Amino acid sequence: MSDQDLLISGGHVASFDPAIGDLPGGDVLLRDGRIAAVGRDLAASTPGVPVLDARGRLVLPGLVDTHRHVWQGALGGSTGKVSLSGYSGAVIGGLAPFYEPEDVYAGTLWGALQALNAGITTIADWAHNLPTPEHATANIQALHDSGIRGLFLYGGPGPDGLAFFGRPAPPHPEDVRRVHAELLPTGRLRLGLALRGLAFTTPEATQGDFALARELGVPISVHVGMAGFPGSVETLDRLGLLGPDVNHAHANQLSDHEFDLIAATGGSISLSPSVDMLMALGTYPATGQALARGIPAGLSVDTTTGAGSDLFTEMRLGLAAERSRANAAAVTRDEAVATVDLDQRDMLRLATLDAARVWHLDEEIGSLSPGKQADVTIVDLRPPHLDGFGDPVTTLVMGAGAADVETVIVGGEVVKARGALVGPYAARARELMHESRARLRGRAGLPAA
Repeated sequence: MSDQDLLISGGHVASFDPAIGDLPGGDVLLRDGRIAAVGRDLAASTPGVPVLDARGRLVLPGLVDTHRHVWQGALGGSTGKVSLSGYSGAVIGGLAPFYEPEDVYAGTLWGALQALNAGITTIADWAHNLPTPEHATANIQALHDSGIRGLFLYGGPGPDGLAFFGRPAPPHPEDVRRVHAELLPTGRLRLGLALRGLAFTTPEATQGDFALARELGVPISVHVGMAGFPGSVETLDRLGLLGPDVNHAHANQLSDHEFDLIAATGGSISLSPSVDMLMALGTYPATGQALARGIPAGLSVDTTTGAGSDLFTEMRLGLAAERSRANAAAVTRDEAVATVDLDQRDMLRLATLDAARVWHLDEEIGSLSPGKQADVTIVDLRPPHLDGFGDPVTTLVMGAGAADVETVIVGGEVVKARGALVGPYAARARELMHESRARLRGRAGLPAA
């Protein structure tokens, strides 16, 4: 199906639109790539429209991943027992230099399909393995071919190779001007800049990178607040660089003052609970610190090299970590805790409407609201692990995985149906990924898989 009218009928609709709320046994009408209506018994007023039976399913806004290195889609399982420095050595230093444009295409296509398979319809692609314009073109083409909606966040390393990170500190690749002018082939993709920031380059280079982004009028993402890289937000403030166009990835180890600076300047935060804790980026994700200050925050996978590829896992880990952080003092005093903060619906909002707010896309996506893009995820609640007694959203957040995502729709186009990806690239992507994996292992001197 492609941009045709479709009535999703009889599911439990979790709209995240405050004017609509939840609708057990509700309908969602899609027309011309947008949501036309949300309500009950819409079939009577839409004769002849194809009907998708959603009884026993949960109908959600398409999920939004606010920060992922999509080019690493072919590298699953390549970093297990590693910290951030181990990941950097194994992937950024050890494998990234062996990527040719066809490997970037294969990895990005496979990574985008991983996301779609897990119900993620929008992704912020932090693309930082682009040493030539051809690599950038391949990355963008793969996103386009996958059918996903998203932001292509143009990063390094550029023609200077890994010297782009650290010293010497060349400027951001000028090829971004070409991309800005020519290369975005679909309305589903937007451009932003993935900047090194003060953790990975000099203040002077950072100032130049921010100036380039603002000259082009595109949003910025930068890594901050990771253990071992203190003071980055305070320094950005001293340089006069903070603003509502800045997305702060991770933000684990920031001071209260730095969180206050982000809030005061309208910035956003991308939370990566799995990677934040598995790679020792910080003690806890920044979930509670962001929400307490009203900072737009959304969940993300970050890298799939040693973590999962879905946001259901991030919801569960994010909720557990924040409750642990919030209750740590009382537990240390051996006190029984009477109540806990945040619930499962809060976490699903961090993967939908709040995540859309991170990238200023909440007028277009993030809720099932009439007029918004027809981005919809439908999860089958009938399997034993999800067919429960209570709130379907609670059940979903605590138990669902990518295999439970039955249908995924982006802009009115069905990209996953009856539990399987569909479309011209679904089958070919696996072959391309396997071919790329064999090439990369050979170039790196690793044994065949």
